[in-house]
Amino acid sequence: MKALPKLILLTLPLALLAGCGQKSQPAAEAQSGKIDAGRVVAQAKCAACHGIDGASMGPDVPHLAGQNPVYMLSSLGEYKSGARPHAALQQLINQMSDEEAQNVVAYYASLKPINTAKANEGVAGDRLAAGKEAAAQCAACHGADGNSKVNGTPSLAGQHPAYIAGALAAYGNGARKDASMDKIAKGVVDTTAQNLGLFFTSQSPVSRNNGKGDAAKGEPLSGKCGGCHGQQGHSADGTTPALAGQDGAYLVKTMKDYRDGRRKHDEMHTQLAGVKDANLEHIAAFYSKQTPTPNASTKPTSGQQWADRCDKCHGPQTATAPLIDSQPVVYLARALKDYRDGKRAQSSMHIMSSPLTDADIDAVSAYYASIAPRAR
Repeated sequence: MKALPKLILLTLPLALLAGCGQKSQPAAEAQSGKIDAGRVVAQAKCAACHGIDGASMGPDVPHLAGQNPVYMLSSLGEYKSGARPHAALQQLINQMSDEEAQNVVAYYASLKPINTAKANEGVAGDRLAAGKEAAAQCAACHGADGNSKVNGTPSLAGQHPAYIAGALAAYGNGARKDASMDKIAKGVVDTTAQNLGLFFTSQSPVSRNNGKGDAAKGEPLSGKCGGCHGQQGHSADGTTPALAGQDGAYLVKTMKDYRDGRRKHDEMHTQLAGVKDANLEHIAAFYSKQTPTPNASTKPTSGQQWADRCDKCHGPQTATAPLIDSQPVVYLARALKDYRDGKRAQSSMHIMSSPLTDADIDAVSAYYASIAPRAR
């Protein structure tokens, strides 16, 4: 038979995937199949994607060897009922009898789990180290540690990581324009941008104190800015840049661009409308003189730290959730993103994955892919 795309349980186990709160068939029913008969079913209908030994035949297909039988049988039932959308799998499962489903589940559950730990050693990496490496291309303008010495160029040290990643995305998609930044940002993927943000956030910022205006006059004029950028430019909002200690020339140019419509932002345009150039200089001088503070978000959550949360459902103590240890990293990351973005429906998984950035998902997926299957 020709390979059907993404055979049995393509959605199977993803760390955090379908696990928490999912209803399942009784364990006795899940384990009641005949292993030898199940091997025949697996050879005919499942092996093209999942292997006769239960080892994934592609990077975005899960291993089935040693998978939780309760979870597998429950998943098959959901494909059959249409609760899980996947045309090829739904067609395949609807061609199976209940007995065949129980048999193939029993067969794959009886196999020794696939151990990819050695092959995936080091795949998780170090996000701060990755960010530092990526930051090398930024050093000429923004400084090796994010403290720029170039007039008119902003410092990035201590800045919010979400703001840095968002700014790179804006340059990449054309929402923000700058000849040198446009070229660099278009080649930066989301994960790299997030790692860059983490690296620059972890650096200690220093005050530029180079504004040309009168800081004393700028203080009362900055009142309307504090609502978003914080008192004295210490922003508490991760998407709003901190202004304390920033380059004066950069602040003046940016405010003029917002005021005059060259840079699009309705609220900034409204706030700066009618403000004279001299007053912009005073505001910039005030913020440039302020002492910046280190950002509290200096250490990224590691894959193991995320996994400590995931293991509440997917750890070795659970009887119903899917096995995700040593699963293909590409599959794990794709499934998590689908849960986070609402492409796969499972309320508890959506809630768990909603706060994860792409870099977080890469970290937790890499962690689970690189550990040996744990005994249940």
